[in-house]
Amino acid sequence: MMKMFSPSDAFLLTHPCLTLRQPWAYAVFWEGTWCVIDRDEHPIDRYRRAFELAKNYDDVTVIWGNECFELWYLLHFCYRDTPIGRAELRREISKPDRLNRKYEKSDDAIFALLKEKLPDAQRNATRLLRFNPSPMANPSTNIHQLVERLLALQAAANS
Repeated sequence: MMKMFSPSDAFLLTHPCLTLRQPWAYAVFWEGTWCVIDRDEHPIDRYRRAFELAKNYDDVTVIWGNECFELWYLLHFCYRDTPIGRAELRREISKPDRLNRKYEKSDDAIFALLKEKLPDAQRNATRLLRFNPSPMANPSTNIHQLVERLLALQAAANS
């Protein structure tokens, strides 16, 4: 089961994720709750509070991208462990040796363009998480952990 929320505040996102944890779901198919947030311009205290709230639940995993989700896209092309803002991330992704086109957040072709570089992204994200394990650090992400889990679920469903 997957449910999507798009509030503008990381803390507000965590709350509906936690309310999805219905007792009846555990007996049938529930594995846990994954809250995916990025730092963006959220006030640091609200962003930090999202992680603190999730710590109260054993089956909740917070997946983050700091500065933003586009860091995951950049990691498909290169390793980066120095601070970067959203505008610079978009410029970096758009370079000729990367997407070779202007990055648009709503681009439906992104998945196809990045798919073959997934092993590079996994390797770079794993390395970055070792370097910057805190979700408060820019850049940092653990998006690769969710991707690994989804790939494992897909493989199990196909076998």
